[in-house]
Order: sequence, then C-alpha cells, then structure tokens
Amino acid sequence: MNQSRAGLLLGATAIAVAAACTNGGGLGSIGGGGGTPSPFPAASAIGAAIPSRKIGVENDPVWGSVGGYTQAQTSQVLAFPPGAKITLKNLSSKDPHTLNVIAQTNGPPAHFPQSPSLSFSPSGNGVLGAGYASGLLNPGASVTVTLSNPGIYLIGCAVHYVSNNMRDVIEVVGGATPGPTASPGSGPYAKVAGARTRPRKPAAARQPLLVDQRGRTFTLASLRGEPLYVTFVSAHCTDACPLINAQFSDASRRIARARLAARLVTITLDPEHDSPATMSALANRFAADPHYWLLAGGTIADVHAVMRQFGVLSVEGRHGYRDEHTTFVYAFDANGTPAQTMLASSALSDDIFDAVDSRRAVR
Repeated sequence: MNQSRAGLLLGATAIAVAAACTNGGGLGSIGGGGGTPSPFPAASAIGAAIPSRKIGVENDPVWGSVGGYTQAQTSQVLAFPPGAKITLKNLSSKDPHTLNVIAQTNGPPAHFPQSPSLSFSPSGNGVLGAGYASGLLNPGASVTVTLSNPGIYLIGCAVHYVSNNMRDVIEVVGGATPGPTASPGSGPYAKVAGARTRPRKPAAARQPLLVDQRGRTFTLASLRGEPLYVTFVSAHCTDACPLINAQFSDASRRIARARLAARLVTITLDPEHDSPATMSALANRFAADPHYWLLAGGTIADVHAVMRQFGVLSVEGRHGYRDEHTTFVYAFDANGTPAQTMLASSALSDDIFDAVDSRRAVR
C-alpha cells in the first residue's frame, strides 16, 4: 500500500470498532487486523506535520489543496461542533510546528494569502478565533484548543506555511461530526447539496442512474420523501464493508419491524467489478428488503458520478479490487437536505435506528 495512503482514521467519539479508511484521505484497516498501529490522533485531536514528510497533501474537491493538519495520513479539511475541545499534537520527530489562524472565510475555495505574518508565540487564550496562535510546539508536544467560536478558519504553520505549504481549514459549525470534512457546511456535503459558490446545474441535467437489486433504475433524488441513509461499499472488500453491510442489514430490519419511514441505500464504489448483478447477489445474501434497503450498481460512468458528488475515494488494493476506501454513511432528511455524517462502527445500526425513530414518521 502507498504509505501516504495508509493511515487509520478515527473520526468519531465512542466508536466501538475503529472504522477503516477515511472520508477522502488516508486509507487503512479495521480493528487492528495486523500491521502497524496508526500514530495519528483520534476525533478529539489534530496531528501536525510537514505535508511532504509524515502527512500527504489532499486536493479537497471543494476547498482545494490542503496539507499539514490531519487525523489521517493525508490531510483533510476538519470540522467540529462549537464547544469542542481538541488537542493539537506535533507528530514530527524533529520539526517544530504551530497552528495559527490566518483568516476567517465564508466558504470555499480557500484563498490562502501568499506570505502572512504568523506568530511563534501563543495568543488567543486557548480559544480558536481571529488572532489565535498555538505557539511553538516542539516534536511530540501538544496543546489543547477550545472551539467555542463558530466559523470557518484558514490555518497555517508559522514555521512551514511558505516553505512547505503547511495550511488547512477548520470548520466550527453546529451539527458537525468531528473529523475530516464532516460538517453540514462545506465538506463533502457541498458536493451533494450544491455549494453556494458553484453554479447550479441546469434543471434538465441528467441525474446519474443506479440499478437496484430488482433490476430497477432510480436516482437518489427520486428517493426524497423520507429520511435517506447512503453508504458505499465494495462487494469484494473483506475489511470494513462486511461490518457496514451487517449494520445496514440489522438497521433495515429494525426499521421495517417498527414500520418507520426511511430508506437505506448501499452503492458500489467499485463498478468495474461490482455489476448490478453482483450487488443483487449481495442483497440476496442479506435478504435485503428493497422497500427499506437498496443495494445498487450501475454503469461505471454513473457510479463514478455519484461517488464524485459525495467526495468518495477508493484505491485499488493488493487483489485488484477497490477495497481501500471511505467508510462514511451520509444521512439526509425527507427533503434531501444533508443532516448528518456517520462513521462505520459496531454501533452504526443503533445510530441509524435511533435517528429514524426520533422522527417517528411511519409508513
């Protein structure tokens, strides 16, 4: 595996089983099934390192190129709810780093100034906001930062901002799930809901078609009218995907028994190998009721178009299948508005059912 793609992301608190892979960046394995444990921080922390060394650069589909701050081995735009406390840790073994707030912004793309004046001394009383600076962090050192000021912040390292493009974005927004681009603001949701800064598609633009286990075509827009939970798997993946499939199977059965209004959708992220027939066989394996759980494939072009909308990434593994990939579940309300991002875990079924049950909409 490419080392810049190998980190394990822990992107939410109270995860019973560490989720494999990430939302658009570092890729890894689930639950310690061999290999070297990731040195990267969990949901309550951000790691800092020179992008060209310990951390890879990410070309975020909404914000542009970011690097140097991450919860994985490839940098990500990070989002947290207001009031969160995070730990900034210097992951380097020899380089000092800082985290400085360069500016606030209303949305993407990130327009980083060429040569800002960044302080090496701490300021801001430990609260992220205009003028905040962590101060110089020696290798292995860390500092706690409180995110009580909502906003979108451009950040950078005073030591390596110019020399190594060590710069990134932190979103502090209500409803954010801690982790990479996980807010209902600008992260991958912007690709789904339509970012304000991007032109809208013409009304007549064709939506990507998917094919469910019954052989019926549909679009995600056609499923509006009840809460929707979307995830992506590879039928040949033996890592995180079996966990997600089992959790979706359990959640769909519980929703059906309670006669609640909701739909779960699993889409292949490897259309080169997972045909609609392959996804239908996967549905049969789990006895998936299509009234509650759709497992879908489609043409390579259409599936890739949907993946791009969600910012989903996948990498070919050792056996030729795309079994290294993102493992998020994207929740939408009945109007098709993004509501939440969930991370794959052994509590995923509970999370989905509780979210649906709290609305108490019945069929």
